[in-house]
Amino acid sequence: PLAIKRLEKAIAAAREHNFLGQNILGSTFSFDIEIRLGAGAFVCGEETALIHSIEGQRGMPRPRPPYPSVSGLFGKPTVINNVETLANIPVVMRKGAETYAAVGTNTSKGTKIFAVSGKVQRAGLVEVAMGTTLRTVIFDVGNGPPAGKKFKAVQIGGPSGGCIPPHLLDTPIDYETLKGAGAIMGSGGLVVLDETTCMVDFAKFFMEFIQSESCGKCIPCREGTRRMLDILRAITRPRKREENLDALLRFQGIMYLKELAETIKSTSLCGLGQTAPNPVLSTLKWFRDEYEAHIYDRHCPAGACKELVGAPCQNTCPLGTEVWRYVAHIARGEDAEAYKVIRQANPFPSACARVCHHPCEEMCRCGATGGEPIAVRTLKRFVVDRVPATTWQPERKPAAPNAPRIAVIGAGPSGLTAAHYLDAMGYRVTVFEREAVAGGMMVAAIPAYRLPRETLRQEIELLIGPNTEVKYGQELGKDFSLDDLLGKQGYKAVYVATGSHQSRLLGVPGEDVKSGLIHGIRFLKAYNLHGESLAKGRVGVIGGGNSALDAARVAFRQKGVDSVTIFYRRTQAEMPAYREEIEAALEEGIQIRTLVAPVEVVSSGGRLTGVKFIQCKLGERDASGRQQPVPIGGSEQTVDLDTLIVAISEQPEKAGLDGLAFSKGGTLVANAESFTTSRPGVFAGGDVVTGPNTIVDAVAAGKSVAQMIANYVSGRLLKVLPKVKLPSFYVEPVETGEEEGAPVNRVRPEHLAVAQRKGNFEEVELCVSEASARCEARRCLRCDLDFTKPE
Repeated sequence: PLAIKRLEKAIAAAREHNFLGQNILGSTFSFDIEIRLGAGAFVCGEETALIHSIEGQRGMPRPRPPYPSVSGLFGKPTVINNVETLANIPVVMRKGAETYAAVGTNTSKGTKIFAVSGKVQRAGLVEVAMGTTLRTVIFDVGNGPPAGKKFKAVQIGGPSGGCIPPHLLDTPIDYETLKGAGAIMGSGGLVVLDETTCMVDFAKFFMEFIQSESCGKCIPCREGTRRMLDILRAITRPRKREENLDALLRFQGIMYLKELAETIKSTSLCGLGQTAPNPVLSTLKWFRDEYEAHIYDRHCPAGACKELVGAPCQNTCPLGTEVWRYVAHIARGEDAEAYKVIRQANPFPSACARVCHHPCEEMCRCGATGGEPIAVRTLKRFVVDRVPATTWQPERKPAAPNAPRIAVIGAGPSGLTAAHYLDAMGYRVTVFEREAVAGGMMVAAIPAYRLPRETLRQEIELLIGPNTEVKYGQELGKDFSLDDLLGKQGYKAVYVATGSHQSRLLGVPGEDVKSGLIHGIRFLKAYNLHGESLAKGRVGVIGGGNSALDAARVAFRQKGVDSVTIFYRRTQAEMPAYREEIEAALEEGIQIRTLVAPVEVVSSGGRLTGVKFIQCKLGERDASGRQQPVPIGGSEQTVDLDTLIVAISEQPEKAGLDGLAFSKGGTLVANAESFTTSRPGVFAGGDVVTGPNTIVDAVAAGKSVAQMIANYVSGRLLKVLPKVKLPSFYVEPVETGEEEGAPVNRVRPEHLAVAQRKGNFEEVELCVSEASARCEARRCLRCDLDFTKPE
């Protein structure tokens, strides 16, 4: 190894200058250094095992006493220190013990070197003073996780170290505090983990290492770690690989896992065995929900356990779309087959091909291996624009005269999806919609340049089946009530899918100005539903989410608008809006002013004249690692505006929902699995439950609630047994010639020229060419083949 060569060279140089050897520098003092190469076993980190290795014996620990300071190497009194300790000696000798002891904490003096690695932007060796917080090391020194991922945990101390969760990031680094948090200082390994790391799989990984490195001398470590590993493997194994009593043994094993770990910790002979259970004990303590998801739901929330996940893209899709499968069909030129795969899982393929937040791309292994993820949404757009929607016909069961009647309140993506699947099951469905058109936020808030209205209208028409009636202009709490529906109107169940349409307030003085201030959803609805242009002159938009970007880009297209500026209290990198929407806004000349927060709305004669902002700086990070904006005193300034659009967030409207339970955040409370509310027969899902969320999540809720309502009206259990969805259909890969094997970049769709966007709402993102789509699809690593390829 390079380190050995460097040490040998340094020792040789020291001997040449008489700094080592006999009679150093003419004195009577003799001292020498000898390098002994061992087998490299992990157990030799234990001092008595290290002594045996130096002596030429097998590296195995021995009981103590006698301690090495009494009888160590070759039976002589021996002092054992690691290289890091020896490296501190010159500092102590040069500057004195008091100076050295002034660094660190009362019980842990000096500095500590950490090997920072894992999901962190700046990895490497870092030396910090004892007492420095983990937050400082991970975020200030390491710059936190890359690609905007959320920090999940940090594992400290090498393979035997424990994991520390986000809420303990302010833990000071010293021996006692780390031990209390379930970790150890150990060798100084510091592994940063983000949201894509499965804590069960992580614990299994280290248990595999520890079990293989156990010297086997003592039973607790030799047999106990093997049993712990067996339990962890059983947890991450799918049902189809379980035989006979394996499932019962899996539950039995997890019940004893903690007790087994604590027994190993207290009865093992050496430090390796005593610290071996730390990864399991700490993850059990801080990430119990992940263990429960693996055990009860056979689901890996992080999407990392291969045998529970299958293809990461399919596992991550809220609708369970076989992304890998339709991408494979596109690569083969089988576009109609690709459309059928998409439509089978997703009733809104054209809408999602344009506005889905594509979580599948975030988990794509093409992106996880150093390249760029497959442009899944772009490929979906290629298919839906190319293949007629009538290619796929859903199976529909005619409703019997006495079929139960189901009421759906809200014709948004969640309500229409639930109605569609209930209709297909043979139920008689009535959808009540407040507006004059169906679509919910897809038509009311999302502008036509992102989601063309004719495309959406056609997709909705195909969804509404023969067993479904849609009643427009019907508002809950005004035209009908829940009591009416479940009472005299005779509906057996009601699905509340009214969304989140009420804009939140700024909470600053002057917000009640009569003219010039418009809330985001009202502004978007005015134009999208009624064609009213409310923006004039100098327009300001407060907010950093998709609604704020939509409002700004709609204002940009309205007549009489001179300029549009978005004001956001954090930096542009932390804006929650889609990156592509931010980039498009900047292309269109929309300004984005960051690190400013409103403190007062300024008006004259009841008319808005401007907004007073205060400059902010990013302060301490919260549990997720996100820095909080901190106002800078004395930095207030007034920006002159003619129109102010407030788009900071939305919440559900409560009209007509009296008697139902609401959360502190203003959302309707519903069971996460069954979607039942506090009133029997009333179900709820989508944005009214989650708050403002994505289209695909709303569709997924509607799809799931349809099955729960069907179970409810037929007297069945309101539960669906979770199944591991592994790829099962084989699609033969496309053979590529040598000339096609060169690496290619991710395809990027072209956009409508900026000059053509002003004053019109033509679709901005264009469809890619056939050649580009085929090339992009062939970049797929085909994770499905691990499960489907014939032997």
